[in-house]
Amino acid sequence: MILTMDVGNTNIKFGLWIDDKMDFNWRVTTRLSSSGDELGMVVETFLRLQGYALREIEDLVVASVVLPMRPAIERLGTRYLGKPPIFVDVMTQKLMPVLYHNPREVGTDRVVGAIAAYSHFKARTIVVDFGTATTFDCVSEAGEYLGGAISPGFRLSADALFDKARRLPRLEQFYKPDRAIAKDTINSLNAGLVLGYAGLVEGMVTRITSEMGQAKVVATGGLATLIAS
Repeated sequence: MILTMDVGNTNIKFGLWIDDKMDFNWRVTTRLSSSGDELGMVVETFLRLQGYALREIEDLVVASVVLPMRPAIERLGTRYLGKPPIFVDVMTQKLMPVLYHNPREVGTDRVVGAIAAYSHFKARTIVVDFGTATTFDCVSEAGEYLGGAISPGFRLSADALFDKARRLPRLEQFYKPDRAIAKDTINSLNAGLVLGYAGLVEGMVTRITSEMGQAKVVATGGLATLIAS
């Protein structure tokens, strides 16, 4: 039984794996002030609710882009699971060649996502990850990480709009409107944000495929379902 952590700027995603299949997963808000003990309590609670115990965890594997949280994660592993966590390292992993000019610059989450997509499809792939930033990660037919692009995330863009345009209402929920030409403010915001962001993704995928050829496009992250629809 393996516990995995994807530590992002907004959320920490946990997954419990049994025999190479994810049994269940959950997420919590990333807080830089979280201690190893708090993380231990979170893990213990979710495991207990599913009928498992901390002692059953064989390894903790972590992909993190939030370096300040490393001490807390190390304490989670050593104190609560009885073993140090295994941090995925772009420079030492052997699952995928990274063709970036400087591989150290690539976020671990981007490479892990590319590895996961390629292991599933075994084909030329573009991974669009809707997180704090939206990233486009490209994998060759031979399973090489080619590089990609980074743009502001959907919620980051929306929050910036609401913060700067004070007369606009702050939306907490978004939906795909029926029309791009809206007749009221709420639909106008959803048209501009949702359809506009979909246009960004479609445009980037078109440009990327013109450079690398047709590819399987995989959407992941919190808003993947909304934008993919």
